[in-house]
Amino acid sequence: MAVEGTLDLFKLPEILQLVAQQRKTGILTVQGQQDIIAISFLNGQIVAADALNQTVEEGLAQILVGEGLMTANDFSRAAAEYPASGLRLLDFLVERLYVARPELLRALRIQMTRLLEQLLRWDKGEFKFYSGDEVSYEEGFIPIPVDELLFQIAQRNAAAGPRPVPAPAPVAPGAAAAPGRPAPVPGPVAAQPPAAVAEDAAAGRPGLRVVRREAEAEAAGPFRKMKVGAPAAELGTRPITPKLLAAGFALLLGALLLVRPQAVLLPFPWQEREREALSQDLRSSLYLKIDQAAKTSFLLAGRFPANLGDLVEAGLLTRTDLRDPRGLPLRYEPGEESYTLQPMEAGKPVAGAETSEAVTGNFLLDPEILTVPAESAEHPLVLLD
Repeated sequence: MAVEGTLDLFKLPEILQLVAQQRKTGILTVQGQQDIIAISFLNGQIVAADALNQTVEEGLAQILVGEGLMTANDFSRAAAEYPASGLRLLDFLVERLYVARPELLRALRIQMTRLLEQLLRWDKGEFKFYSGDEVSYEEGFIPIPVDELLFQIAQRNAAAGPRPVPAPAPVAPGAAAAPGRPAPVPGPVAAQPPAAVAEDAAAGRPGLRVVRREAEAEAAGPFRKMKVGAPAAELGTRPITPKLLAAGFALLLGALLLVRPQAVLLPFPWQEREREALSQDLRSSLYLKIDQAAKTSFLLAGRFPANLGDLVEAGLLTRTDLRDPRGLPLRYEPGEESYTLQPMEAGKPVAGAETSEAVTGNFLLDPEILTVPAESAEHPLVLLD
């Protein structure tokens, strides 16, 4: 199964996080204007990354030489010798003791991180994810969690510091602004070095100060709005923005919708009848899901499970399925060929909310359907036309 789209609608960090959250295994290809990059995922973690315009060996050579793990001459000699050995370059480097395998894997991790950092700057292109059962990657390579990758790149972008903004031209106090040019905005006075102060005095401009401003640089690509490690004083004085309030309200509303959907969809007192009808519909849907899971277990084991927790461990149900839509725990009582299910409130069963299911009449589960009646000893009745 393949999922595809464009980077105009979905940003790359969102795509990587989606694959990670769903613990997918497969390959994500991203095609830009000048290159195609393929990322291999194993259970939602990155295990390989390759570019069409740069082989793994080319990227690895830059890291090994740049990190001082090999000299350029040694790598050139190894690159010329390894084809005759029948080995891959990575195996050849380790076998001929050019570099230790842990150092090689560390260099490979750095090379992949830099390639992904370059990819995350893209804002134009197309992506496609091919889901599969397994992917190939270097043996011994420790997978890279997506959250760790995004955090490291964001930290590097933040550590790069703000880009300086060109200072405005000096303006003498009381001078009028030029036509078509906005008047300078008063700001903090920057301390001048002694040489600058002496130059101002010599020019007959004592006390002149140049107003300088520094604008915080935006990180390139999809991280232009991400900030890491804000100072404590800044966090304490920063007002809560409407967007933050809206996001918190949306999260609260989403959580309430999952727990008590009837209270969110039908909040008014005169809608009690509608709320009860919705609760019954949700309960019927939950009972159907539990019945399918219980009968699947009966088909596999020949009996109903001892408790609903067995169905959760088997992956047939989730923990949230063990409570009814009102949040009440469910009492489950199995029998040989049937079971009963009923929500409990304050230790007492809720009247009218119970259900009972059996295998009777089920072609796959009821053994009596396949029982052939004994042949009758009486003479058959023959009708003559």
